[in-house]
Amino acid sequence: MGSNTLRLLLAGSTAWLLLAIAGCTSSHLEPPEIQGPIAMVKDGSASRVWVLSKQEEVHTVSVGGGSRQTGTTRDDTYFHFDLKAYDPITTRPLWTRHLVTIGDPDPKGFEPSRVIGSAAEGQLLGQDGSVVWLLIDNSPMALNAADGSVLADAAALEQRNPTLKGLLPREAKLYGFDQGLVLTSADARRLVIRGPGLLATPYAPTPAAQPEPDRMANGRERVVPSLPMGEVLARQVLLGGQWLGLYSEKEAADVLNDSFGDKYRYPYSVIDEGSLVRRGFWRGRVIDAQRFDDKFQRLADLAPVANAPTYIRGRFLKDPATGKALILDAPAGVVVWHSTRIDNAGRLALTRLGADLHAIWTTELPVSENSIATPMRYWLLPGHIIVSGVQESVVDGTTQRELHLVSVQLADGARQAWNLHHETAVP
Repeated sequence: MGSNTLRLLLAGSTAWLLLAIAGCTSSHLEPPEIQGPIAMVKDGSASRVWVLSKQEEVHTVSVGGGSRQTGTTRDDTYFHFDLKAYDPITTRPLWTRHLVTIGDPDPKGFEPSRVIGSAAEGQLLGQDGSVVWLLIDNSPMALNAADGSVLADAAALEQRNPTLKGLLPREAKLYGFDQGLVLTSADARRLVIRGPGLLATPYAPTPAAQPEPDRMANGRERVVPSLPMGEVLARQVLLGGQWLGLYSEKEAADVLNDSFGDKYRYPYSVIDEGSLVRRGFWRGRVIDAQRFDDKFQRLADLAPVANAPTYIRGRFLKDPATGKALILDAPAGVVVWHSTRIDNAGRLALTRLGADLHAIWTTELPVSENSIATPMRYWLLPGHIIVSGVQESVVDGTTQRELHLVSVQLADGARQAWNLHHETAVP
């Protein structure tokens, strides 16, 4: 971001904007555009959903005279970046905080003002304790997790870290997040800013847990199948001590084609028939097997569960902490994601099933199946699942994509939803 643009970023002051619009005779606001993925922000025991948006505004101002009869008008364009917080359970807005306005600081003359900021983008990066980091137009900003107030912008970060004076990078690709703001300074130092003091230190990546390699009987390291592209499906679970799978017939046959136990050990390696697949429930036995000197476990005697439901693109709701199917209690059971239809009128649905595989409730969400551009995301809070995703619809031959926030109560499937595009409740 150039120094001229940097001077246009405002955090906590709107003085120049007030002067710019003093002669405003009318104003037009475009619908806000959501910037980057939304985030679940923790503030002590409270959780809030944060959404960063960008909104274009055009002011029409009188110039060249005291009235429209003696003068003319000029259009001045501004881009506002705002942060909104939502209650994740009710999905309703809690507060809005204006962060930055970008535009021409010195509009004058009879021609439209310079359009500055049309290409500017923003994104929430992550949370480090009481600090939430984001980028706006390639410039970092630290916010208070409690209320979204600005703790520091780029200028304040340089004041706290004199060795970064004039050296903060001006490209978003040079920023990242790892329990704090990670950056590569203009003089090629890798630094991280962590903690409430917002002080920069040399960056070393947070060590990731490295499990012991899986070895065969002869001591050689086992070849681990690669993870699939996109969503890693959970299609099997141990429920009440019994193995339960959610597969199509072709997928179930692949589970049994398991000479070395890889399909049982690495369930993601089972084939996925894709978005048009219908999956039903299968039970099987886990047996001990041996090939040469290598001993392992595999599945045997798979059989479809009689009178059990089938689901379009069915897969189990996963525990985000483990990546395995989430097992609920009171009553014991699981939750299945599935589609209501295979065409663009289809919606994502959740069904909770008891251990006997009878449905306790089914709730349809105002969300289409996973979009590559805006993937569905979810979070688990006590007693609830919180989902964000795009609803696609075709209106007059044009595909519209509107982001929704949805809360589903795990006890009874009760749903609350909010259209983040139109800022309206979904009945």
